[in-house]
Amino acid sequence: MKRTHDTNGMESSMAGPSASPIKTTKLPRKTKSIQACNSCRKHKTRCEILDGVEQPLIRCHRCKVLGVDCSYQTMERTLFETAFPPKPENAPAATCGSRSDITTPPTISHASHASIPHNDIFPNLPHQIWSFLRLPRGTLDWTAPLEAIQQLMKHVLGTHDRPPPPPIPNDSLEAILSPDQIDHLIAIFEHNYLPWLNFNLIRDRVSPFLDLACCVVASRHLGDGTRSAVAPRLQVLVTNCVAKMILQSRKSETLESIQCLLILSLWVPVCGVDEGSRDGRVLIASAVTMALNMRLNEACELALALRESEARGDEASNQDLSSATDRARLWVALTNVESLLCTGSGRHPLSKRTGAYLKMIALSPDLPGSNLVAGQDLRLRLLAEIFDITEAGIAIRLRSLSDTDVERWHGGFMRVLGSMDRVARIITPLPMVAEFDGFYFKTLHLIERTCRSLILYHACLTARQHFANSGNDNPYWFKQVRPRGLDVLLLWGKESVAVAESVLITFLEADVRLLGTMPDYMFNMIAFASSFVTGVRFLVVQVGVDFPGSIERLLERTISKLNQCSLSSDSAAAKSSALITAMLKLWVDRMHIPEEGSREVSPPPYSPYERRSSGHSEQETPRAMANGFFQSLGCHNPEWSNPGLLRDTTFWNNVSSTHDY
Repeated sequence: MKRTHDTNGMESSMAGPSASPIKTTKLPRKTKSIQACNSCRKHKTRCEILDGVEQPLIRCHRCKVLGVDCSYQTMERTLFETAFPPKPENAPAATCGSRSDITTPPTISHASHASIPHNDIFPNLPHQIWSFLRLPRGTLDWTAPLEAIQQLMKHVLGTHDRPPPPPIPNDSLEAILSPDQIDHLIAIFEHNYLPWLNFNLIRDRVSPFLDLACCVVASRHLGDGTRSAVAPRLQVLVTNCVAKMILQSRKSETLESIQCLLILSLWVPVCGVDEGSRDGRVLIASAVTMALNMRLNEACELALALRESEARGDEASNQDLSSATDRARLWVALTNVESLLCTGSGRHPLSKRTGAYLKMIALSPDLPGSNLVAGQDLRLRLLAEIFDITEAGIAIRLRSLSDTDVERWHGGFMRVLGSMDRVARIITPLPMVAEFDGFYFKTLHLIERTCRSLILYHACLTARQHFANSGNDNPYWFKQVRPRGLDVLLLWGKESVAVAESVLITFLEADVRLLGTMPDYMFNMIAFASSFVTGVRFLVVQVGVDFPGSIERLLERTISKLNQCSLSSDSAAAKSSALITAMLKLWVDRMHIPEEGSREVSPPPYSPYERRSSGHSEQETPRAMANGFFQSLGCHNPEWSNPGLLRDTTFWNNVSSTHDY
């Protein structure tokens, strides 16, 4: 997504390459355009078929999430099969890292067209960094790593959730909970979850939907017996209310509805009931659409105009200025949440920030300020800057191997990483110097570290995509990407490991009493960092080279802390812990060193949910695993066959050394 301002001098050329997608071999074109379904057209929202046309009953993702009828159900299946033909097994990539078939970030004007994702951009072959998981071919799309992690939890852990209970006619929050219980849960929400939003809720005297959303999220703090009795019923009630809000958006376009959807997009109700295809991105996109219709996207400019008018001595209503400022904070918070939920998922936010938020929340030499509101405003701004920088980095593509394009590609990433360095310098001391909310500044640093990791990951991926699409079979092809004579792919690969470890360290340093309240999607960040360092460790050690460090103990401490902050067995923290535990168990069970000092290792591991009884294929050799490490650094060549380089211990010691970190 393009922002309409430059972030601290970032040149517009950073986003330029995204306007021209990488040339690839063309797949069969659609013979007929499929219009968005009736419901999505009516509400002017994005219409996508994420489960493919092979599903028994074709419905778009939004209608499936809301549990409503979709006009696609009554259409001829042949229309979809003709418009979206299956991709051949050996077809090259048709897109550049996006889960959908769009090559530019969609805006509201594009949202009325249906799209089907290309899930098999890079199939799960053994030479990928996550090959130690041994997933079925094409199961996951690692060009969208955080989305892949979320899907991996479902594949590896399975689900034993029970179906939700049937709705009770005319049910209400007051019928489920007593007034004292409602007040208690709202107080829990305001203490534990409100600080994550970085703005104070805008309430009327009666806000039933907002109270319901707060109680549903805070119900995870109830005792097991009480929660099992009331939480499923609360979930059914809130699901029905949300469906009515979205399907009757014109009637429901209120600040209360927008805030309700924002809250529910961040935290899934914890009650042991199957959430099905619930997608927080659908909820936040609906909230953004409502906000655009209410012109909240103009609130920052309005607040600035009122401030300037007041500074000139003109008469300005304090109430108008306060209202405009509250709306501006809500809009920035909406854009931040949508960016958070789209980061690493292969999707693009619908919302757009303008440079007005930079003026509205100015930086000063005395940060973070001396009160709670100043701290909240600072986090709003810093989060917005982090996501602006990240989205600019994700838009960069390697277009060709010409000196001009390689320099533009490298220069774009260097400017992005330099801008992230600037923001990181501001964030790093805040947990220590802030008088309020030190924990939330600490987790702000966790998000910054994760976004940097994703930018580095994407930088290597874009090079890998270019060579994979061009069919380059030179085993030393990665040496062709040497801007200014630098081996940038190796340098960025080494930094990726260090940054992933720093994500886990930041998590371990945070207050365990509040970690369980993190937005659910942030636990995907912890699992991604853990899986990345685990994959690198497998690949390097399989070649027979030492990989010094404390990764195993770091993962053990991470698992322990996730278990401590988990509020229930079906919480996001518990699911993340279970996934990392399965990965660590693969290392402990499968990596066997027969004798002290020996570099011999056992065959590569298999899936946590599929234990094979004997043997391993030729593709599962240490050489193939080494090939995977090359690919994780941006080096893609399925036919890698240079034993001399694999035996070059100087090269591998340079890759795995830590003195440059």
